[in-house]
Amino acid sequence: MAQLIFGLLLGWGVAIPLGPMNLEIIRRSLRYGSLYGLALGTGACSADITFLFLLSMGALTILKYQLVLQIVGVLGSLILAYFGYCALTMRSRMRTSVEQEVQETYPLFRHMAEGYVLTFFNPFSILFWSSVSSQIAINAQSGHYAVLYTGMGVLLGTFSWNIGLTTFIHFTRHRISENAMRILNIVGGLMLMGFAIAGLYKVII
Repeated sequence: MAQLIFGLLLGWGVAIPLGPMNLEIIRRSLRYGSLYGLALGTGACSADITFLFLLSMGALTILKYQLVLQIVGVLGSLILAYFGYCALTMRSRMRTSVEQEVQETYPLFRHMAEGYVLTFFNPFSILFWSSVSSQIAINAQSGHYAVLYTGMGVLLGTFSWNIGLTTFIHFTRHRISENAMRILNIVGGLMLMGFAIAGLYKVII
């Protein structure tokens, strides 16, 4: 039970703070529908589970090498900048029916894949999981199924936040006007660009 609660807190810790993933979930939920925001968030949850598994196996000790951390950080910042560019250049039209959403966007699995990539290469996600690596290593030694229970907790924490956020947007998106959507796209795009610059600064300076 302690490992499950530990994982739950980790999941909430990485999912709840306002960052690139939450911004993108909100933006896609408003543009395409909550199902697509949920798909993006599911990809992010999968990336967090991957981080947990790699850390518990000691595979991310390679990030202790400054050059490796810089390469991954630069790549992640470029990915954030790309998503920011997409947000700034796309048309901000609201979708009112499921059929329109399916016709005017790409398949759900691609949204999931993008969520995975955006989270896995996000410099802030890397820094978060690196910062808790020692606690995870200690927790992994506390029992044969410690990693499994911790993983279940992380999945529960990240996915519960994802469902809560997209559900809230689902019931409020009809109140947002076209002009507000344009503003949200611009602000979201600029913030993603800002996260990219900040991430680049953190791994290089």
